[in-house]
Amino acid sequence: MLRVGNLVSKSSQVRRLAARPLAAASTQSAAPQRREMCGLVAAIDDIWTVRSAGTTRGPIPILDDREALRQTTRILDHRGPDGYEISTGTVGGDADSANHARWSMGHTRLAIVDPSNRFADMPFNLKFRTGAEGSEKIVHLAANGEIYNHEDIYKKMVENDGWDHERISGSDCEVIAHAFAKYGGPKAAAMLDGMFGFVAFEEDVQTGKITAFAARDPVGIKPLYYGRTLCSSKDSDEAAAYVFSSELKALVGHADPATVVAIPPGHYWTPEEGLVCYYNPEWLRNDDYAPWEDEAHKVTDDEIREAFTKAVKKRMMADVDYGFFLSGGVDSCIVSHDLLPLYRQERLKEFGDDRPIPTYTVGMENSPDVMAARAMVDNLGGDKYITHNVRSFTPDEVFDLIPKIIYHMETYEAELIRSAIPNWLLAERAAVDVKMVLTGEGADELFAGYLYFQDAETPRQVQNELRRIYGMLGNINLHRTDRMTMAHCLEARVPFLDTEFTKLVMSVDPARKMVDPEAVKKNTRGREKSMLRELFEEPNANGDVIPTPVLWRAKAMQCEGVGEDWVSILQRRVSGLVSDAEMDEAHITYPINTPQTKEELYYRRIYDENFHGLEHVVKLWEGGGRAMGAEWKSNLYTREGLKDVNLLSHSLQNKNQARAFSTSAGPTMSRGLHTGGVAGTRSFSTLPVQKFEEEPYESAKAKGFDDFEAMLTCGGDDRSLILDSSTNKYHIKPQPVDPAHVFRGSCTGNPPTQRGYDAAKKLYDQLSAMPDGSLDGAISDVFADQRKRIAKILELEEGTEVIIVPSGSDAEYLPLAIARALKGDVPISNGVTQLQEIGAGTAPASVGEYFSTHAPLKGKLDEGTKYLSGFETFDGIAIPAREKNGDVIDASKKMEEFVASTIAKGSYPIVHGVFGGKTGVRDETMPGSQDAGETSLGVVDACQGRFSLDELHGWLKQDSIVLYTSSKFYQAPPFCGAVIIPPTIAAKLRAAPAPEPKDMYTLDGLGGFLTDKELPDCLENWKPLLAKDDSANLGLALRWEAGLAGMEALASIPDGQRTEAYKEWAGSVASMVNERTELDAWCVERSIVSIRVAKGDGWLSMSELRDLYRWMSMDVSGLVPDATPEEKDALSKPAYIGQPVDVSETHAIVRIALGVESMLSYFEDKEKTLTEDQVTVLKLAAIGKHFDTLKKSGQ
Repeated sequence: MLRVGNLVSKSSQVRRLAARPLAAASTQSAAPQRREMCGLVAAIDDIWTVRSAGTTRGPIPILDDREALRQTTRILDHRGPDGYEISTGTVGGDADSANHARWSMGHTRLAIVDPSNRFADMPFNLKFRTGAEGSEKIVHLAANGEIYNHEDIYKKMVENDGWDHERISGSDCEVIAHAFAKYGGPKAAAMLDGMFGFVAFEEDVQTGKITAFAARDPVGIKPLYYGRTLCSSKDSDEAAAYVFSSELKALVGHADPATVVAIPPGHYWTPEEGLVCYYNPEWLRNDDYAPWEDEAHKVTDDEIREAFTKAVKKRMMADVDYGFFLSGGVDSCIVSHDLLPLYRQERLKEFGDDRPIPTYTVGMENSPDVMAARAMVDNLGGDKYITHNVRSFTPDEVFDLIPKIIYHMETYEAELIRSAIPNWLLAERAAVDVKMVLTGEGADELFAGYLYFQDAETPRQVQNELRRIYGMLGNINLHRTDRMTMAHCLEARVPFLDTEFTKLVMSVDPARKMVDPEAVKKNTRGREKSMLRELFEEPNANGDVIPTPVLWRAKAMQCEGVGEDWVSILQRRVSGLVSDAEMDEAHITYPINTPQTKEELYYRRIYDENFHGLEHVVKLWEGGGRAMGAEWKSNLYTREGLKDVNLLSHSLQNKNQARAFSTSAGPTMSRGLHTGGVAGTRSFSTLPVQKFEEEPYESAKAKGFDDFEAMLTCGGDDRSLILDSSTNKYHIKPQPVDPAHVFRGSCTGNPPTQRGYDAAKKLYDQLSAMPDGSLDGAISDVFADQRKRIAKILELEEGTEVIIVPSGSDAEYLPLAIARALKGDVPISNGVTQLQEIGAGTAPASVGEYFSTHAPLKGKLDEGTKYLSGFETFDGIAIPAREKNGDVIDASKKMEEFVASTIAKGSYPIVHGVFGGKTGVRDETMPGSQDAGETSLGVVDACQGRFSLDELHGWLKQDSIVLYTSSKFYQAPPFCGAVIIPPTIAAKLRAAPAPEPKDMYTLDGLGGFLTDKELPDCLENWKPLLAKDDSANLGLALRWEAGLAGMEALASIPDGQRTEAYKEWAGSVASMVNERTELDAWCVERSIVSIRVAKGDGWLSMSELRDLYRWMSMDVSGLVPDATPEEKDALSKPAYIGQPVDVSETHAIVRIALGVESMLSYFEDKEKTLTEDQVTVLKLAAIGKHFDTLKKSGQ
């Protein structure tokens, strides 16, 4: 094998080495072993994408300009200050060959073993003779890593596989090139035991075949990114190259931001296959993995302890001074407990002395970490064996570091940045003395170390959650550890995450990892990580033990353990630098992963200054925090940290420091939604459709609608199902109507407007591009953002809360549940008005009955199912809207009688008023809640959404609960509703105990309509009771996004102008109607004109109007041969109107209703809008005139 300075006259290097002759194979290093942590950059032309004929590759600076390569490499100097090297060249034949590619590599080094030896500097450019006929391969390699088993791999290659190429360096990473040449990339990556990220380009000299390969270690200890270059060539994507780096900052200016991806842990990349998982052990991939059930395969504690000692010993290899991060938590104390005897043995054997090992702790004075670390040092022999260093700090001191920390961290995840701040200080202090440290990272992900595990209900839940958070290590804990240490030229090693040790620990019965909440409170056995603590209770080889208060101390995130006060101080200070206006615009400014708090917005602003366009690369916890994505519900953590730091063990801390955790003083907002498309979006057809969505999704797909449009119909009831006609029961599709058609059916059910469709599609694109497993948290954020936007548009008073619900009918269940939560087991009776004018489902829902054959989150109901579970005891009355002759009934007196009689019999009344039924008719008065809900609960059914802000605010001031939808006037597709809770009632709900009976919230009860994600904070104690798993109601979120598009579009027009426009429009349309002898404007209420259609001496009936309603959406001009040209023209134009309503014994009506889009159109161009209304009226009249002919046609 040759190390070549000028390979086949095609590569050049900063440093040239003479070729070494092939020698007999040896399992010994040809030079002293040298290990190095470092930074790498690499690039290669994309020769795998077929170019069009005649195109040429354009200039790419990182490939063509050595100075650009040098400068890019030097960006990573902090990862390797001991030197840098760059290599450039070409592979794959002459420049005209389709296989010809330019390549470049840059490498910075941090030498840990034999630092004076420069012979093994990377990039490696190595030539191997392979095969019986002496074929040759050239491997170019840049690697960042530590390969602990490199000697074992060489031994296998030589003794078992006939490898006879001598090593030319002492670098453990050289083995990657040998294994790559012998076995190929995938097998080579799988053989490596260590931490690494590497890029290799290989050329087969005989065939000219080029291989490009990149891989990252199984856990993600070391980072690696790739993307495609920006290119000055006009050949666009065909002239691009792939570019790689250890950190994002070296890709800025080279890679198209939209293409940048972090290679996931345990994955490799090739241009042909993309990302492929090579590390997927059975414990991680198999949901049913349970070796503990087989006595023959049970793992013993001794095996685990031996594996851990071996893992620690592996990570001690170094020829420079090294130390240890002793945080004071049980994990780091266990590592130090095992490490110290090994360290002392090594010093005596290698150096003949007993020099103390340096340890490092960070924290505010007397913080839990500082006190615990000091106790551990004392128990391990004190200053005789340990040189202990404490880096104290104050909140003021660290604040100015935040921009620098975010630059190095390359994230805006708030929890991660908080914990990175003390990590920065710790690494900065350690780097003064040493080049390498061991840490205690990873134990929590193996032994259930977080306090929220106390809420897990089963061992299998614990096992599943450990698998989930293990998969995030590379994005969270290890990301922080790598960036904060390497920012200070310091290497960190993590023995807990040794793959063999991990396999053993994850093969233990998870029942041993269950957490007892009482033990957490009492700080006794059974608390989190009890298994780990018990494993290391015994003395180490030196006879030292871990102090009991330290061993049984609670888990604290580092940002909590270093001193509980400083985080809240930090958050308050950050909040003062972000205005409320910035928060209000956050979802516009930062559509991807929108900041929810002022702290998050401050961090995001700094990130965007450095890494604009790379927002999507940052991986966040579902729901904004680690605990939010668990299979169970836990309230121990918020986005801003541990709620109660008194759960920490304070036996080592001054008593006056124990305190409740205070969060930021600044107002919060929910994360917004991404309103822009994301590169690489994947269709939801690639995701498993949730069971409750299968029927609507499949029925829509079967009729040719795309994935987004199919998802738009999901999470509703039978009214949303796409029928054989390719429409729902309202004769509309999940698509905007043709712009040439007229839509005036906003009082019934709406197809999405183009505005709403586009807004919902943008949200869909964002969510469909989210990583697997993150949709659940993202939907929570979307609903939180939508509630905030509703509150802003409706100018709701602080303390008012909003519940997102599937429809106006479903909304009726909420007053029942709220009344039950407030009044306990008192009998409850519900009175509703305007029967026949309200939705068909309102009356049954008001007494707890199902009103459809389907429930949104349950799917099709069993035949005969009548009541929601837990809702069987409600009763009530329904007062008709009209007399038989169509006159409106004043329901106020009957409702007063209902309230009086209900109270007299010891029951609790819910009192409804309807503000705008199907024809727009309104009750005379809207009921308030008596005695702030103590005596009765007032409900205003304003589901049409045709109210003014003054009217809404008046209802809320009288403590009325308000029901409304955005799927009527605001033209969201069917359906999406909201329940607005006034501040007084919301405050009572916050203070109320967990509601009973629990079966009200199961999937057979309210859980069939809601998840925890749609609920506001005042219903926090409802959330654990509602179905959560596999219930991310995406369809509802999309429909509300469409509705909010309409609400926001109209928000700038004052109420007074809208009211005047309603009256003017309705008057104009009523005049048009009454000019036609076939029509009569029977009732005009605000923006709804109700019309009866003549038939002989009478009027069309309800059943006849159903035909008319259907024909209005069709071109029926060909069915009426004797129609006039004007009538034929009208009959040819689809015009959507409101569904028929049966209003009297003698007739029914259809409706022309103004919606948000026609309202906006009216403000913009009044004549154009009224012309469309004229078309609708002409068609109504023509159908009325030729009704019998159309009926005979059979259509």
